[in-house]
Amino acid sequence: MQVAVFHPGTQHSWQTAYALQQLELLEWYATSIFYRRDTFPYLLERIPGPIGARLEHEFSRFRHDGLDPRLVHTAGLAEWLERIAARAGQRRLTQRLDAWGNERFARGIARRIASPAPFALWGYNGSSGIAFEQGKAAGRTLILDRTNGDFRLYNRLMDQVAESHGDWFVPGDRRFPDDLIARDQCEYELADTILCGSEFCAQTVREAGGASIAPKVRVLPYCFDEALFADQPAPRPLDPRRPLRFLFIGQINPRKGAHHLLEAFARIPASAATITLVGEMRIDRRMFARHADRVTWIPTVPRSEIPAIMAAHDVLVFPSYFEGSALSLIEALASGMAVIQTRAAGNGATAQTGLVLDAPSTEGLRDAIASAIDNRQLVDEWRAAAQGEAQRYSFAAYRAGIAALLTDLEGREPSSA
Repeated sequence: MQVAVFHPGTQHSWQTAYALQQLELLEWYATSIFYRRDTFPYLLERIPGPIGARLEHEFSRFRHDGLDPRLVHTAGLAEWLERIAARAGQRRLTQRLDAWGNERFARGIARRIASPAPFALWGYNGSSGIAFEQGKAAGRTLILDRTNGDFRLYNRLMDQVAESHGDWFVPGDRRFPDDLIARDQCEYELADTILCGSEFCAQTVREAGGASIAPKVRVLPYCFDEALFADQPAPRPLDPRRPLRFLFIGQINPRKGAHHLLEAFARIPASAATITLVGEMRIDRRMFARHADRVTWIPTVPRSEIPAIMAAHDVLVFPSYFEGSALSLIEALASGMAVIQTRAAGNGATAQTGLVLDAPSTEGLRDAIASAIDNRQLVDEWRAAAQGEAQRYSFAAYRAGIAALLTDLEGREPSSA
C-alpha cells in the first residue's frame, strides 16, 4: 500500500514519511517547510555575520537530510507567518493563521489527492478534514495520526486546574473552542484508522469519540530522532558532592504541570537540586517571577541543541496533565537520563528507569523529587537502564510498526461512512 503523508507543520510527520520511504511505500510527502539549501529563503543563511548565523540556527529546525527531495512538496507561506506571530507572542493571531494555513494547505494538495494513482492518505489532527473528504470521495484509505488526546478532556482538566491555579494561565490557553472539537470529531468519523502515540491518548479518543470511533483507534508509539540522540554518551555515576540536576523540556504552561514543578522546587533546598526549564514561557510572568530565582530558564532552542542539554542533566521531570506522548521522555531515555513523569505524559519511564505518577500534584511531585535526591544510587540505576529502554522507541521499531499497520490495512475496504 503506497501512502501519501501530509502535514502543514512538522511534528513527527517527517519520520513517518522517512519510514515509508525506506519501506519504498512513500507516494509523496506534503509539508509547509522543508530545508533546501539553494532555494529561498534558506540561501539567506549565507549572509555574513550574525544575521546569517541566526538564520542558519533557525533553518536547522527543518533539515531532514534522509528524505528524498523529489518526493517532498512544500507550500510554506502560512507556516512562516504563523511562526512569526508565535515568536511575537500574538497567540490569537497565531491560532487564526494556523486555521487559515491548514485550510489553504489542504486545498493546495487537492490535485494530488484526486490523482488516479492508488495510495492511502496519512494526515494529522487539525488539518485533515478537507483532504479526508476529498480522499473519501476518491475511495482512499484514510489514516489519522492523532498527536494529542481529545480536547474535550483537556477542557475538563484545565477547568479543574483553573479552580486552584487560575492566575497561572495566559490568555488563549484555557480552553479549546467548540468548533475545533467539532472539526476533530469530523476527522474521527472520516478516518478509517486513528493512530495515537500512547495508550493514554488512545483512551481519551475512544471515550470522547463514541462507540463508532473506538474500534478505529490503535497505538503506534513514536520514536526518537536517531540523528540527534543515537550517539549520546553513556551516563557516568553521579557526583555526590553536587546538587542533582533536573530538567524540563516543553512548553512551560499549566497543561504540562509547570505550576506544580515550580511550587515543588520552592520546597527543595537549592543545595540539593537544580532545575532547568527549556521552552516557550506560557505562564503568567508575575507568577513565574515568584520562582525565577530558583530556576534556570532557556527559551526555545533548535532541536540540535537538545542532546547536549540532556547530557548535562540527570533527571527529566515532566508532570503533564495531557499529551499525545511527549517525545522528550524517550529522548531523555536515549540520553541516559532518569525520568519522573505522569501517566498522561505518555511512553517513557518504567520501574527500571524512573517514576510514573498517577496524576500531577505539587505534593506528589515534591515527594518524587525528594526521593530521587535521597537515593542517588537508585537514580544511577535508572540512568544506567535508560538507554536500553530507549531501544523500544528506535526508528527501526517505529518503521516496523508502520509496516505492520499497513499489512493489517491491506485488503480492507475503505469505509464509505
